[in-house]
Amino acid sequence: INCSSAPVNENDPVSLYKDAEEDIKSDHFQIAIEKLRNIKNKFPYSKVAIDSQLKIADIYFLQESFTEAATSYEAFRDLHPKHEKTAYASFRAAKSYYNDTPTDIARDLTTAKKALAAYEDFTRKYPNDPAALESQKDIVNIRILLADKELYIANFYFKRDFYSSSKPRYKKIIELYPETQAAKIAQEKIIEIDSQKDSPKNGQH
Repeated sequence: INCSSAPVNENDPVSLYKDAEEDIKSDHFQIAIEKLRNIKNKFPYSKVAIDSQLKIADIYFLQESFTEAATSYEAFRDLHPKHEKTAYASFRAAKSYYNDTPTDIARDLTTAKKALAAYEDFTRKYPNDPAALESQKDIVNIRILLADKELYIANFYFKRDFYSSSKPRYKKIIELYPETQAAKIAQEKIIEIDSQKDSPKNGQH
């Protein structure tokens, strides 16, 4: 049911686009997506066809369907590298991965790595964009999370006296994430491992 007052001209992509925007305002997201896809298919060369593509990504983001959002934003960015909204799409792709990242370091953090790569790409290409500051804050958080993940794995081996497995991981933390608290802990653990190796009681309990 369309509640908008203006009648929709099925042959006018702008009219259809405005109609889809009304659906978004009413939280009729799936209906809006169908209408926007219809615009893309029926009027592929119109300006609003490009806008529709980006709007679909925005709807996924609003719905917290972050995997679909990231894919859609990246598709827009790759198809329209010179568009005025390409920086926005690049930022939102990174943000989608970021929002999809679990906070529990025991879980798979592939999305965190994707977010980091996407944010670094965005800040390199658009250093003066208004969203660059927010990106930098998110990058700090991701780097802490990834460092903590490495520390979690390294400590697992350390606790079981598998020093040959834990030490390279501690070194990796210091190398990749030197500014984090995890790097300080890793440094202390390496000193501990080296002192264990020098001890004649190494491996005896």
